[in-house]
Amino acid sequence: MPVTAQARQQLFLWFEEQMGKERAATMMELMPPAGADELVTKEYLRGEMDRLRADLQRTLGTWIFASQAATIAAMGLLLGLTR
Repeated sequence: MPVTAQARQQLFLWFEEQMGKERAATMMELMPPAGADELVTKEYLRGEMDRLRADLQRTLGTWIFASQAATIAAMGLLLGLTR
């Protein structure tokens, strides 16, 4: 059964009453668009979580590498100034 715009609006109002406007808006953004044939599956969410985890690990690795490189460069400059 496809979800209608009216059903989505009623759901938003319920979320808003229960959780507040900001959280209700977030919940509605996570839902599939009106008329979508399938709901989001656990497998899809698992894949998204795995993708986000990999992105986070990549970003963290980049920041760690950059901070270490900056520290080494600063130490090199300081040692060069003291000689």
